[in-house]
Amino acid sequence: MFLSTLTTVTALVLFVGQFFLQYFFSTREAKWPGFILPAVCVLFGAVYALNATTVPAAIAAFLLGGGLPCLIHLALYKLGRTRLEKKNRARIEKMNIQDL
Repeated sequence: MFLSTLTTVTALVLFVGQFFLQYFFSTREAKWPGFILPAVCVLFGAVYALNATTVPAAIAAFLLGGGLPCLIHLALYKLGRTRLEKKNRARIEKMNIQDL
């Protein structure tokens, strides 16, 4: 009982944690860290698709194994970059006002 609960909690933390990590990477100044997790998702999807035996199974494996999580990661990337650009724009505007 305890082991199955621990396993479930660990899997849930890892599943949800990847999205928090993606948002954290997306809000960094450098752009490339935000593309690490989507690239990993695409690679996992490709591996799952290559291990499938039929074309419909390969498509389903790619979408479920990497395609949909990749789309979520890319949406979080866009959200994080938009927030960062907004923060940078406000900082530059504040500096321009101080220069006057």
